[in-house]
Amino acid sequence: MPKILLILLCLNSVLHAQESVAPTFEAVTNTEEAQAYLDSHPSKANTFITFNEDNHKTELAKSLFSTGFATVDGQFEKTRYKVVDRFSTIHYRASYIFIDGNKMDAEAAEILIKTITKKYKSGIPFSKLAQEYSIDNNAKKNGDTGWFAPGSIHPDLEKVIINVPRSQRDLFAFELKEKSWYYLVLNSHQPKKIKEIKVLKIVEKK
Repeated sequence: MPKILLILLCLNSVLHAQESVAPTFEAVTNTEEAQAYLDSHPSKANTFITFNEDNHKTELAKSLFSTGFATVDGQFEKTRYKVVDRFSTIHYRASYIFIDGNKMDAEAAEILIKTITKKYKSGIPFSKLAQEYSIDNNAKKNGDTGWFAPGSIHPDLEKVIINVPRSQRDLFAFELKEKSWYYLVLNSHQPKKIKEIKVLKIVEKK
């Protein structure tokens, strides 16, 4: 029995020590302190959010980029936001047409790529060609990837877009032979740095 009591006392001491180390929301100034706060306040509603200055144009995002904090009052709860890190990440953007070689033979796929390329060079907008020929979901977006950071899209496509040295507006094709996938890629934009913020979000019941 004394051993059990000793263990309970030690455990209680550790828990109190952890609580004393964890900062308050007001005292949080960086990601390490923010993580300590989240660990001491476990809740699915409490989390980290990353805001991208190019993609997030809401009043909340603008306020966070400007002042570093924001509070949203609801009927039953209050949500608080606090910027714990600021950084810039290089983003890339291109447009592409995806052709699945598993649904046609290699010769037909290569002929289709040449046909699409010829149409583009004759003046037909790539956006229209993507809508007509691409079987990927982004055909609805004219084949546009939108601005993306490394790790955001299919790694094979990303590798080509990022690493192949091409000039702006240049069109090129490549094939993933092991998968029989064909891509026709238009480098529509040059890479650029986009400001981002990491935000601690907590929800408090009223």
